[in-house]
Amino acid sequence: MVKQPIKRQIIPSRTPKPKKKTTSTTKDVRLRKTSVVKKKRKHPEYGTSKLEERFAREFLDKIGVEYKYQYKAEAIGRYFDFRILPYGPMIEIQGSYWHGDKRLYEDKDLNWAQRRSKYVDELKAKWCAKNGIKLICIWEKDINSDPAGVLNYLKEELKKYIKNDRKTYNPGN
Repeated sequence: MVKQPIKRQIIPSRTPKPKKKTTSTTKDVRLRKTSVVKKKRKHPEYGTSKLEERFAREFLDKIGVEYKYQYKAEAIGRYFDFRILPYGPMIEIQGSYWHGDKRLYEDKDLNWAQRRSKYVDELKAKWCAKNGIKLICIWEKDINSDPAGVLNYLKEELKKYIKNDRKTYNPGN
């Protein structure tokens, strides 16, 4: 004779309590609480990048140049990260992963998003060359590994756009 498995006894679960009816006042309070939540500031089409915000704060603001964040090139429908005002160069901050830094990735290993970014980068570079606008591309790897070098490079490239509103003290004179 084969032993039969023991069946577990099924205990009926508790019946759920009926939900309370909400009045219009409690609903209004809930709606007010959700509308107060602070939304992250995003670019209307592409969002923001913490790397771009950090670059502006640590480099462009330190140098003292006027710039426009997310400058739109209407002719090609693309945004450049920064435009030095009034008619200065464009600056693009290239993330090492998303833009496929050649020092880190081979062309054959790029995924579709990286290839797409490279295509858009080439489109922007051609548009700048066609319109006689200088394009400065700065890689995330350089920002992280050599910030002093990036700062010196920017000072050299943007020296005619730097505002010297501060009077410096020179003890020799």
